[in-house]
Amino acid sequence: MGPFSVTTIGLIATAVAAWFIWDGEFIVGVVFFIVGSILDAVDGELARRKNAVSKAGAVFDSCCDRIGEVLIFGALLAGKAGEAHRVMIYLVPAAIGGSYMVSYIRARAEGLNLSCSVGMFTRTERLVLLMAGLVAAGLWDTQALVITLVILAAGSWFTAGQRFAKVLRDDREISLDDKE
Repeated sequence: MGPFSVTTIGLIATAVAAWFIWDGEFIVGVVFFIVGSILDAVDGELARRKNAVSKAGAVFDSCCDRIGEVLIFGALLAGKAGEAHRVMIYLVPAAIGGSYMVSYIRARAEGLNLSCSVGMFTRTERLVLLMAGLVAAGLWDTQALVITLVILAAGSWFTAGQRFAKVLRDDREISLDDKE
């Protein structure tokens, strides 16, 4: 099985997770979410071991990551948790917007040859927090997801700010070096 297949299966597992999350079956959903995330974590290593690393594969992987986020966050908003907590209509877009900005700022900076992987709420931390919130919702109450999304949104936007501040600093340093 090649890396494209592993990435695709990971996305399918995440889509199944989203369906269960939408339906309020948070524990089953998080199990599929974990499977999808593990497959997402191993596809790059598989590509390296099979000598099948490609720019298209990297783009495909990143696109599947973003699609998976939309599926999970959309399930939270449109499903049982969103019905139980109307505040989700504000928290979900704030969390997904912050998450996308973290990824976008890094990608845009790296496209300009600026390193930008700083910040405390990288993708891994966001995934682990979201999974923990889903487990808490499944074991106790969906209010756990409200708290999780507040932390996710705040942390993601803070990290986006950290990354943008680094880009500004690095750009100033490069500009000063060019003048010397």
